Amino acid sequence: MERAYDLWKNGISGSHHVWGKIEIEKKGEIEVIVFPHVKYRWINKIGAVFGVTHLDQQVRILFQLKSFDILYAPYSKANLKFLLLLKVLGWFRKPIVVTIHQPFLLKRSTAISRYISKLVLAQYEAAVFLSEPLMQRTIEFLGLEEEQFKEKFSTAQWGPDISYYDKYCVTRIPFESCEYFISAGHTDRDFETLIEAFRGLPFKLKIFCTPTSIPKTTDIPSNVEVDWAVTFSKDLIPFYQKSIAILIPLKFPDYKEGCQGMTSIQDVLTFGKPSIITRNRCLNISVEGEGLGYEVSMYDVAGWREKLEVLATQKQKWEYFSENADRVFRSKVNSQLFGDHMGQVFKKVYEKYVTNKIL
Repeated sequence: MERAYDLWKNGISGSHHVWGKIEIEKKGEIEVIVFPHVKYRWINKIGAVFGVTHLDQQVRILFQLKSFDILYAPYSKANLKFLLLLKVLGWFRKPIVVTIHQPFLLKRSTAISRYISKLVLAQYEAAVFLSEPLMQRTIEFLGLEEEQFKEKFSTAQWGPDISYYDKYCVTRIPFESCEYFISAGHTDRDFETLIEAFRGLPFKLKIFCTPTSIPKTTDIPSNVEVDWAVTFSKDLIPFYQKSIAILIPLKFPDYKEGCQGMTSIQDVLTFGKPSIITRNRCLNISVEGEGLGYEVSMYDVAGWREKLEVLATQKQKWEYFSENADRVFRSKVNSQLFGDHMGQVFKKVYEKYVTNKIL
Protein backbone atom coordinates (compact mmCIF):
# COMPACT_ATOMS: atom_id res chain seq x y z
CA MET A 1 0.00 0.00 0.00
CA GLU A 2 3.04 2.25 0.38
CA ARG A 3 3.38 2.64 -3.39
CA ALA A 4 -0.37 3.26 -3.81
CA TYR A 5 -0.18 6.01 -1.20
CA ASP A 6 2.76 7.65 -2.99
CA LEU A 7 0.83 7.49 -6.29
CA TRP A 8 -2.17 9.13 -4.63
CA LYS A 9 -0.04 11.90 -3.12
CA ASN A 10 1.41 12.60 -6.56
CA GLY A 11 -2.02 12.68 -8.17
CA ILE A 12 -1.36 9.57 -10.25
CA SER A 13 -3.88 7.22 -8.62
CA GLY A 14 -7.16 7.46 -6.72
CA SER A 15 -7.70 7.28 -2.97
CA HIS A 16 -9.58 3.97 -3.29
CA HIS A 17 -6.24 2.23 -3.86
CA VAL A 18 -5.22 3.26 -0.34
CA TRP A 19 -8.19 1.30 1.06
CA GLY A 20 -9.98 3.94 3.13
CA LYS A 21 -6.98 5.72 4.67
CA ILE A 22 -7.68 9.11 3.09
CA GLU A 23 -11.39 9.18 3.89
CA ILE A 24 -10.92 7.88 7.45
CA GLU A 25 -8.23 10.42 8.33
CA LYS A 26 -10.31 13.34 7.03
CA LYS A 27 -12.56 12.91 10.07
CA GLY A 28 -9.60 13.46 12.38
CA GLU A 29 -10.38 10.59 14.75
CA ILE A 30 -8.22 7.75 13.44
CA GLU A 31 -4.71 7.73 11.97
CA VAL A 32 -3.89 5.02 9.43
CA ILE A 33 -0.11 4.58 9.26
CA VAL A 34 1.31 3.12 6.04
CA PHE A 35 4.09 0.81 7.19
CA PRO A 36 7.09 0.67 4.79
CA HIS A 37 6.77 -2.35 2.55
CA VAL A 38 10.38 -3.47 2.03
CA LYS A 39 13.59 -2.62 3.86
CA TYR A 40 15.66 -5.80 4.15
CA ARG A 41 15.23 -7.82 0.98
CA TRP A 42 17.42 -10.64 2.28
CA ILE A 43 14.75 -11.42 4.88
CA ASN A 44 12.20 -11.80 2.09
CA LYS A 45 14.55 -14.28 0.40
CA ILE A 46 14.56 -16.35 3.57
CA GLY A 47 10.77 -16.16 3.70
CA ALA A 48 10.51 -17.33 0.08
CA VAL A 49 12.28 -20.57 1.03
CA PHE A 50 9.44 -21.33 3.46
CA GLY A 51 6.64 -20.00 1.24
CA VAL A 52 6.16 -16.85 3.37
CA THR A 53 5.84 -13.70 1.29
CA HIS A 54 6.68 -10.22 2.66
CA LEU A 55 8.49 -11.66 5.69
CA ASP A 56 10.65 -8.55 6.04
CA GLN A 57 7.67 -6.29 6.69
CA GLN A 58 6.17 -8.72 9.22
CA VAL A 59 9.42 -9.02 11.17
CA ARG A 60 9.83 -5.23 11.34
CA ILE A 61 6.26 -4.86 12.60
CA LEU A 62 7.24 -6.90 15.66
CA PHE A 63 9.63 -4.10 16.64
CA GLN A 64 6.91 -1.43 16.26
CA LEU A 65 4.17 -2.89 18.44
CA LYS A 66 3.90 0.21 20.62
CA SER A 67 3.32 2.48 17.62
CA PHE A 68 -0.10 1.11 16.63
CA ASP A 69 -3.28 -0.33 18.17
CA ILE A 70 -4.75 -2.33 15.28
CA LEU A 71 -3.06 -4.04 12.34
CA TYR A 72 -4.99 -3.37 9.12
CA ALA A 73 -4.28 -5.69 6.18
CA PRO A 74 -6.31 -4.84 3.03
CA TYR A 75 -4.90 -7.92 1.28
CA SER A 76 -5.64 -10.24 4.23
CA LYS A 77 -3.16 -13.10 4.59
CA ALA A 78 -0.97 -12.11 1.62
CA ASN A 79 1.45 -10.37 3.97
CA LEU A 80 0.33 -11.90 7.27
CA LYS A 81 1.39 -15.56 7.20
CA PHE A 82 4.21 -15.23 9.73
CA LEU A 83 2.20 -12.99 12.04
CA LEU A 84 -0.79 -15.33 11.83
CA LEU A 85 1.42 -18.23 12.91
CA LEU A 86 2.63 -16.17 15.87
CA LYS A 87 -0.96 -15.28 16.73
CA VAL A 88 -2.03 -18.91 16.69
CA LEU A 89 0.83 -19.62 19.12
CA GLY A 90 -0.22 -16.67 21.30
CA TRP A 91 2.94 -14.67 20.61
CA PHE A 92 1.28 -11.85 18.63
CA ARG A 93 -1.68 -10.26 20.38
CA LYS A 94 -2.54 -7.15 18.38
CA PRO A 95 -6.06 -7.13 16.87
CA ILE A 96 -6.11 -7.67 13.10
CA VAL A 97 -8.63 -6.22 10.64
CA VAL A 98 -8.62 -7.47 7.04
CA THR A 99 -10.56 -7.03 3.82
CA ILE A 100 -11.27 -10.20 1.87
CA HIS A 101 -11.76 -10.28 -1.89
CA GLN A 102 -10.66 -13.81 -2.77
CA PRO A 103 -12.37 -17.11 -1.90
CA PHE A 104 -11.23 -19.62 0.71
CA LEU A 105 -12.05 -22.46 -1.71
CA LEU A 106 -9.26 -24.72 -2.90
CA LYS A 107 -9.04 -26.93 -5.99
CA ARG A 108 -9.09 -29.97 -3.72
CA SER A 109 -10.99 -29.26 -0.56
CA THR A 110 -10.13 -31.48 2.40
CA ALA A 111 -11.02 -31.48 6.07
CA ILE A 112 -7.48 -30.26 6.81
CA SER A 113 -7.66 -27.35 4.35
CA ARG A 114 -11.03 -26.27 5.75
CA TYR A 115 -9.66 -26.49 9.30
CA ILE A 116 -6.70 -24.29 8.35
CA SER A 117 -9.03 -21.75 6.69
CA LYS A 118 -11.17 -21.61 9.83
CA LEU A 119 -8.05 -21.21 11.95
CA VAL A 120 -6.88 -18.29 9.81
CA LEU A 121 -10.27 -16.56 10.00
CA ALA A 122 -10.32 -17.03 13.77
CA GLN A 123 -7.18 -14.87 14.08
CA TYR A 124 -8.96 -11.84 12.64
CA GLU A 125 -10.85 -9.58 15.02
CA ALA A 126 -12.77 -8.26 12.00
CA ALA A 127 -13.06 -9.47 8.41
CA VAL A 128 -14.65 -7.14 5.86
CA PHE A 129 -15.73 -8.99 2.71
CA LEU A 130 -15.94 -6.97 -0.47
CA SER A 131 -19.14 -8.69 -1.53
CA GLU A 132 -22.09 -10.35 0.15
CA PRO A 133 -21.98 -13.44 -2.13
CA LEU A 134 -18.29 -13.98 -1.31
CA MET A 135 -19.03 -13.83 2.40
CA GLN A 136 -21.94 -16.27 2.10
CA ARG A 137 -19.88 -18.72 0.02
CA THR A 138 -17.15 -18.61 2.66
CA ILE A 139 -19.63 -19.27 5.47
CA GLU A 140 -21.20 -22.18 3.60
CA PHE A 141 -17.91 -23.68 2.39
CA LEU A 142 -16.36 -23.67 5.84
CA GLY A 143 -19.58 -24.67 7.60
CA LEU A 144 -19.36 -21.75 10.03
CA GLU A 145 -21.86 -21.37 12.85
CA GLU A 146 -23.47 -17.95 13.37
CA GLU A 147 -21.62 -17.28 16.62
CA GLN A 148 -18.33 -17.78 14.76
CA PHE A 149 -18.88 -14.87 12.37
CA LYS A 150 -21.81 -12.61 13.30
CA GLU A 151 -19.65 -10.25 15.38
CA LYS A 152 -16.60 -10.33 13.12
CA PHE A 153 -17.90 -10.43 9.54
CA SER A 154 -19.29 -7.53 7.54
CA THR A 155 -19.41 -6.39 3.93
CA ALA A 156 -18.37 -3.10 2.37
CA GLN A 157 -18.67 -1.66 -1.12
CA TRP A 158 -15.16 -0.81 -2.28
CA GLY A 159 -15.73 2.08 -4.64
CA PRO A 160 -13.83 4.71 -6.64
CA ASP A 161 -12.36 7.91 -5.26
CA ILE A 162 -15.35 10.14 -4.47
CA SER A 163 -13.52 13.16 -5.94
CA TYR A 164 -13.71 11.42 -9.33
CA TYR A 165 -17.49 11.86 -9.43
CA ASP A 166 -17.39 15.57 -10.26
CA LYS A 167 -14.06 15.28 -12.03
CA TYR A 168 -14.95 12.56 -14.55
CA CYS A 169 -18.40 11.03 -14.15
CA VAL A 170 -20.48 14.23 -14.30
CA THR A 171 -18.39 15.59 -17.17
CA ARG A 172 -18.50 12.41 -19.29
CA ILE A 173 -18.59 12.96 -23.02
CA PRO A 174 -21.74 12.21 -25.06
CA PHE A 175 -22.43 9.02 -27.02
CA GLU A 176 -21.66 10.67 -30.39
CA SER A 177 -18.09 11.51 -29.30
CA CYS A 178 -17.16 7.96 -28.19
CA GLU A 179 -14.83 6.21 -30.61
CA TYR A 180 -13.99 2.65 -29.49
CA PHE A 181 -14.41 -0.02 -26.83
CA ILE A 182 -11.79 -0.43 -24.11
CA SER A 183 -10.64 -3.32 -21.92
CA ALA A 184 -7.91 -2.98 -19.31
CA GLY A 185 -6.64 -5.33 -16.60
CA HIS A 186 -4.53 -8.39 -15.96
CA THR A 187 -6.04 -10.74 -13.34
CA ASP A 188 -7.85 -13.72 -14.92
CA ARG A 189 -8.53 -11.79 -18.12
CA ASP A 190 -9.91 -13.58 -21.20
CA PHE A 191 -8.70 -11.24 -23.89
CA GLU A 192 -8.63 -14.13 -26.37
CA THR A 193 -12.43 -14.54 -26.36
CA LEU A 194 -12.87 -10.78 -26.60
CA ILE A 195 -10.57 -10.54 -29.62
CA GLU A 196 -12.53 -13.29 -31.37
CA ALA A 197 -15.75 -11.40 -30.68
CA PHE A 198 -14.36 -8.31 -32.46
CA ARG A 199 -13.10 -10.26 -35.46
CA GLY A 200 -15.02 -8.98 -38.48
CA LEU A 201 -16.98 -6.34 -36.55
CA PRO A 202 -16.94 -2.67 -37.65
CA PHE A 203 -15.99 -1.48 -34.14
CA LYS A 204 -12.56 -0.80 -32.64
CA LEU A 205 -11.14 -2.28 -29.45
CA LYS A 206 -8.22 -1.05 -27.35
CA ILE A 207 -6.74 -3.55 -24.88
CA PHE A 208 -4.43 -2.38 -22.11
CA CYS A 209 -2.69 -5.19 -20.27
CA THR A 210 0.58 -6.08 -18.54
CA PRO A 211 3.49 -8.01 -20.08
CA THR A 212 2.28 -11.11 -18.20
CA SER A 213 -1.31 -10.87 -19.49
CA ILE A 214 -0.68 -10.23 -23.19
CA PRO A 215 -3.29 -12.11 -25.25
CA LYS A 216 -2.12 -15.44 -26.66
CA THR A 217 -3.96 -14.76 -29.92
CA THR A 218 -1.41 -14.69 -32.74
CA ASP A 219 -3.53 -13.26 -35.58
CA ILE A 220 -4.97 -10.12 -34.01
CA PRO A 221 -7.43 -8.39 -36.38
CA SER A 222 -6.79 -4.85 -37.58
CA ASN A 223 -9.60 -3.34 -35.48
CA VAL A 224 -7.95 -4.48 -32.23
CA GLU A 225 -4.97 -2.73 -30.58
CA VAL A 226 -3.01 -4.28 -27.71
CA ASP A 227 -0.88 -2.05 -25.45
CA TRP A 228 1.21 -3.27 -22.51
CA ALA A 229 3.33 -0.12 -22.11
CA VAL A 230 0.73 2.06 -20.31
CA THR A 231 1.01 1.12 -16.64
CA PHE A 232 -0.45 4.00 -14.59
CA SER A 233 -4.20 4.45 -14.25
CA LYS A 234 -3.74 8.19 -14.77
CA ASP A 235 -2.41 7.54 -18.28
CA LEU A 236 -5.54 5.55 -19.14
CA ILE A 237 -7.93 8.40 -18.33
CA PRO A 238 -8.13 9.96 -21.84
CA PHE A 239 -8.66 6.51 -23.35
CA TYR A 240 -11.49 5.71 -20.94
CA GLN A 241 -13.14 9.06 -21.59
CA LYS A 242 -13.39 8.46 -25.34
CA SER A 243 -14.56 4.86 -25.02
CA ILE A 244 -18.05 3.58 -25.86
CA ALA A 245 -18.00 1.04 -23.04
CA ILE A 246 -15.65 -0.73 -20.65
CA LEU A 247 -15.32 -4.46 -21.32
CA ILE A 248 -14.36 -6.93 -18.60
CA PRO A 249 -13.69 -10.42 -20.05
CA LEU A 250 -12.87 -12.99 -17.36
CA LYS A 251 -11.94 -16.65 -17.08
CA PHE A 252 -11.43 -18.67 -13.92
CA PRO A 253 -12.32 -22.09 -12.48
CA ASP A 254 -15.28 -22.18 -10.10
CA TYR A 255 -13.13 -22.62 -7.00
CA LYS A 256 -11.26 -19.37 -7.80
CA GLU A 257 -14.35 -17.25 -8.33
CA GLY A 258 -13.86 -14.17 -6.17
CA CYS A 259 -13.94 -10.46 -6.95
CA GLN A 260 -12.20 -10.62 -10.32
CA GLY A 261 -13.11 -7.55 -12.35
CA MET A 262 -13.75 -5.46 -9.24
CA THR A 263 -11.13 -2.82 -10.11
CA SER A 264 -12.54 -2.43 -13.61
CA ILE A 265 -16.00 -1.87 -12.14
CA GLN A 266 -14.48 1.15 -10.40
CA ASP A 267 -13.61 2.51 -13.86
CA VAL A 268 -17.16 1.88 -15.11
CA LEU A 269 -18.48 4.08 -12.30
CA THR A 270 -15.70 6.68 -12.46
CA PHE A 271 -16.27 7.47 -16.12
CA GLY A 272 -20.01 6.81 -16.21
CA LYS A 273 -19.66 4.18 -18.92
CA PRO A 274 -21.76 1.15 -19.81
CA SER A 275 -20.08 -2.23 -19.40
CA ILE A 276 -20.12 -5.81 -20.61
CA ILE A 277 -18.63 -8.33 -18.19
CA THR A 278 -18.20 -12.07 -17.97
CA ARG A 279 -20.70 -13.27 -15.35
CA ASN A 280 -19.18 -13.36 -11.85
CA ARG A 281 -21.47 -14.22 -8.93
CA CYS A 282 -19.05 -12.87 -6.32
CA LEU A 283 -18.65 -9.29 -7.48
CA ASN A 284 -19.70 -6.57 -5.07
CA ILE A 285 -22.28 -5.17 -7.48
CA SER A 286 -24.29 -6.78 -10.26
CA VAL A 287 -23.77 -5.11 -13.63
CA GLU A 288 -27.17 -6.22 -14.90
CA GLY A 289 -28.90 -5.85 -11.55
CA GLU A 290 -27.84 -2.21 -11.25
CA GLY A 291 -28.51 -1.47 -14.92
CA LEU A 292 -24.86 -0.80 -15.78
CA GLY A 293 -24.75 -3.01 -18.87
CA TYR A 294 -24.70 -6.68 -19.76
CA GLU A 295 -23.31 -9.94 -18.42
CA VAL A 296 -22.25 -12.79 -20.72
CA SER A 297 -21.23 -16.38 -20.10
CA MET A 298 -17.59 -17.38 -20.01
CA TYR A 299 -16.06 -17.95 -23.50
CA ASP A 300 -19.32 -16.83 -25.18
CA VAL A 301 -18.11 -15.15 -28.36
CA ALA A 302 -21.62 -14.87 -29.82
CA GLY A 303 -22.90 -13.30 -26.60
CA TRP A 304 -20.18 -10.67 -26.69
CA ARG A 305 -20.88 -9.82 -30.33
CA GLU A 306 -24.60 -9.38 -29.68
CA LYS A 307 -24.11 -7.00 -26.75
CA LEU A 308 -21.34 -5.03 -28.48
CA GLU A 309 -23.73 -4.34 -31.35
CA VAL A 310 -26.33 -2.93 -28.93
CA LEU A 311 -23.96 -0.59 -27.11
CA ALA A 312 -22.34 0.66 -30.31
CA THR A 313 -25.59 1.47 -32.10
CA GLN A 314 -28.37 2.15 -29.59
CA LYS A 315 -27.91 5.58 -28.03
CA GLN A 316 -30.95 5.28 -25.75
CA LYS A 317 -29.65 2.06 -24.20
CA TRP A 318 -26.16 3.56 -23.85
CA GLU A 319 -27.51 6.63 -22.03
CA TYR A 320 -29.63 4.48 -19.73
CA PHE A 321 -26.59 2.45 -18.59
CA SER A 322 -24.47 5.58 -18.31
CA GLU A 323 -27.01 7.34 -16.08
CA ASN A 324 -27.21 4.28 -13.84
CA ALA A 325 -23.43 4.30 -13.46
CA ASP A 326 -23.74 7.92 -12.32
CA ARG A 327 -26.44 6.96 -9.79
CA VAL A 328 -24.56 3.97 -8.36
CA PHE A 329 -21.34 5.97 -8.01
CA ARG A 330 -23.07 8.89 -6.33
CA SER A 331 -25.22 6.95 -3.87
CA LYS A 332 -24.06 3.35 -3.42
CA VAL A 333 -20.44 2.63 -4.30
CA ASN A 334 -17.64 5.12 -3.61
CA SER A 335 -14.54 5.60 -1.50
CA GLN A 336 -16.32 7.72 1.10
CA LEU A 337 -18.87 5.02 1.88
CA PHE A 338 -16.09 2.43 2.09
CA GLY A 339 -14.01 4.65 4.36
CA ASP A 340 -17.02 5.31 6.61
CA HIS A 341 -17.60 1.57 7.03
CA MET A 342 -13.96 0.82 7.75
CA GLY A 343 -13.85 3.66 10.28
CA GLN A 344 -16.78 2.11 12.14
CA VAL A 345 -15.08 -1.30 12.08
CA PHE A 346 -11.88 0.15 13.54
CA LYS A 347 -13.81 1.93 16.32
CA LYS A 348 -15.68 -1.25 17.21
CA VAL A 349 -12.50 -3.34 17.30
CA TYR A 350 -10.65 -0.68 19.30
CA GLU A 351 -13.38 -0.46 21.91
CA LYS A 352 -13.71 -4.22 22.28
CA TYR A 353 -10.10 -5.38 22.10
CA VAL A 354 -7.97 -2.36 23.00
CA THR A 355 -10.04 -0.31 25.44
CA ASN A 356 -11.36 -3.39 27.23
CA LYS A 357 -8.02 -5.21 26.82
CA ILE A 358 -9.57 -8.52 25.79
CA LEU A 359 -6.46 -9.70 23.92
